[in-house]
Amino acid sequence: MDQDRIIEQVSWITQSKMAPQPITQEYKERQYRFFENYVHFLQDNGFTTRVILEEGEKVTDESQIKVGDLTEDGFKFYAFGIRKWREKYDRAKDKDKAINDFTFIEKKLIKFREQKAE
Repeated sequence: MDQDRIIEQVSWITQSKMAPQPITQEYKERQYRFFENYVHFLQDNGFTTRVILEEGEKVTDESQIKVGDLTEDGFKFYAFGIRKWREKYDRAKDKDKAINDFTFIEKKLIKFREQKAE
């Protein structure tokens, strides 16, 4: 697989025609925070090959994750957990609460590791 292939770029969400229109700064800030949360989750759990986001680094529309940024397990977990977390977040009524609710993704991580151990 092409290591430079972009899996996700923040602008794909913040500039999407499917985003709530008009796209507000508040909407963008939430997307930035959510991206930051799951990138740090990936980094903290050993799923990245490099530091994608330094502690305190600001997310922008250009922030992205490439195939090569993730370990083999990281790539699998991205599909297994992060995408599902994004879907759950998109359905949430209280977006601000959902951004910082790690319960779902932590359960996914446990399930992922259990399946891997089998």
